[in-house]
Amino acid sequence: MQQPKEINIQALYKLSVLIHQGGLCFYIYDHNAACVEQIERSFKQVLNPIELLDEIKRLYKEEPLLLQEFASFSLVYHHDLFTIVPEALFQEDKAPDYLKYNTRLLNTDVISVDEPVTTLGARCVYIAYANINNYFHDRYGAFEYNHYASRLLDALHAQSSGASEEVFIDIKDSYCYLTLFKEGKLVLHNIYPQEAPEDILYYTMFATAHNGFDPEIMETIIIQPVKNQAMYDLIFTYVRNLSHVTESGTLIKNILCA
Repeated sequence: MQQPKEINIQALYKLSVLIHQGGLCFYIYDHNAACVEQIERSFKQVLNPIELLDEIKRLYKEEPLLLQEFASFSLVYHHDLFTIVPEALFQEDKAPDYLKYNTRLLNTDVISVDEPVTTLGARCVYIAYANINNYFHDRYGAFEYNHYASRLLDALHAQSSGASEEVFIDIKDSYCYLTLFKEGKLVLHNIYPQEAPEDILYYTMFATAHNGFDPEIMETIIIQPVKNQAMYDLIFTYVRNLSHVTESGTLIKNILCA
């Protein structure tokens, strides 16, 4: 089958698109996975799929860089309409059931499932937007799409030290991902809304206590572009083994430009 004109495997660059709760990010990167151009659009409110598609179309009209041929295209969804299911319990025909307690499902929703995450035995079940998938399919042909949660989990597992208790807090503008490992095995991976350091502290302490973690020994890593000293001090009041890395932007680029 002939590929659409926008895909040319001999092209210099690849394109990866991140659709997140507050906007859009287009990453143009080379064959060495180095990002050469980043195009972003932020929204003042969460948009529905129809509004998101309108913004995507507008971006293609306004950004000449997006009109070039690309060697490949990929799409990453970055919203809270997902859940992590143990591989041992996962059944393909039950996929909608795993989401019904997380969100209100519509008949038009496309339930997608990412491949198992490395050796963790976990599947990410989430909602993909049919209208957006169709738009990019018409533009680029068949392409790969995933949820940010599964790619993040893959990246964090690669960084895991295999400690007896390990906590990753990946902080974004209005939410955070909380990931717990015990001796390298996944215990929890979820997203939580946050507006203040106290929100992050609450979810961290509740989730770790519920899963039997000891705040005196658990290795806790905060991932954030700029260190929030007040938040760090607040969490350190309750968690002894705490560190901070300013690799949030690098982490996203590594996830998208792989």
